[in-house]
Amino acid sequence: MTTHGEHRIRTWRRPSEVTPGSAVARQLDLMRRLVDGHLTGPDFARAWLAARRDLLHGGERVREPFERALSEVFYLLDDYPIDPALRSPGDTTDEQLHQGVRDALAKLADLER
Repeated sequence: MTTHGEHRIRTWRRPSEVTPGSAVARQLDLMRRLVDGHLTGPDFARAWLAARRDLLHGGERVREPFERALSEVFYLLDDYPIDPALRSPGDTTDEQLHQGVRDALAKLADLER
C-alpha cells in the first residue's frame, strides 16, 4: 500500500492481498457467487459494475495481470444486456458471461502460484 498526498492508495498484485470489504474484494466475491450459481447474470452485472465504480473512485488499484483479468469481465459486461428483453445478436449471453468470469477467476488463481 502506498501513500499519495493524504490519500492511501491500495495496490494489490494478487487476490490474497486484497483487503476484505474493499471494492475489489466485492468484485471477487461477486465473481465467485456468479460461477457458483448464487447470482443471476443481471444481478451480477449491476453489483459488479457498482463495485467497479467504487474501485475507481476509492483509490484502489490492482497491478497487471490482475487488472487484465478484471478488465476482461468489464468488457464482457460492456456487451451484456442487463435487461434480457434488450438482447441482440452478438451480445454477451449468460453462458458466455459465466464462462468468461470462470476464466477470469482461473487467471486470478494462477497469480497465487
